[in-house]
Amino acid sequence: LVNNPFNFIYFYSIIFLLFAVMGTNSITNFIDKDIDKIMERTRKRPLPSNRIKPMNAIYFGIIMILIGILGFLVYSLYYSVIWIIFGIIFDPILYNYLTKRKTPWNIVIGSFAGGAPVMVVWSAVSGSFISVESLLLMLTIVVWTPIHIWSLAIRYRSDYENAGVPMLPVVRGTGFTIKVIVLSSILLMLISSLVSIMLSIYMFFFIMFLNIFMVYMVVKLIFNPQDKTSYLVFKITSPYLAMLFLAVVLRVIF
Repeated sequence: LVNNPFNFIYFYSIIFLLFAVMGTNSITNFIDKDIDKIMERTRKRPLPSNRIKPMNAIYFGIIMILIGILGFLVYSLYYSVIWIIFGIIFDPILYNYLTKRKTPWNIVIGSFAGGAPVMVVWSAVSGSFISVESLLLMLTIVVWTPIHIWSLAIRYRSDYENAGVPMLPVVRGTGFTIKVIVLSSILLMLISSLVSIMLSIYMFFFIMFLNIFMVYMVVKLIFNPQDKTSYLVFKITSPYLAMLFLAVVLRVIF
């Protein structure tokens, strides 16, 4: 792990990372504005509800991304800039624009964008482009993302179907999607266990507890493949990831 990461560059990089993330999200909302207007879950977002003009979202997105990149360039954090560009390529371009409406495996591609912020801050603090630790943290998010999104997609599969988005539950059915979620949760347990090994024995047991609870909820979904259960799995995935990364932070502090 990085020694004494909580310095000026750490907090500085988080601030300018947020600018880049806001900009990227604004552009993805522009790309998805037509399907968001059809889906019950998303039709109240600013663009489909006409609270923001589409081109304003584009202008805002570009400006935020440029501010984020310039913030890192001020301190010559070139590796972080590369990871920001990596996230932009994988999120609005490869995921939202090119694959979201064409393949049920779209979120597998999009998941790499979710791991980019970890690499942005890690590179800024450590001065290295990549390391075993940062790669494991990124892969944790990559494997976690399909569980998070597909469990939500089971709950809102009719929404996606009406919008013409070929999410996995729509194309292959709920049963197949649950099987893939189970496999993803096992892979997540393996990768997060490797993360815990680089922390401490105490964190290992804590993260294993998180993993056991996650697997329990996913197994529960097998025997009760209902929308309510899948939505519950979706709801617990965010606290799971938050607590896992909190464990990483606590290990560095103490």
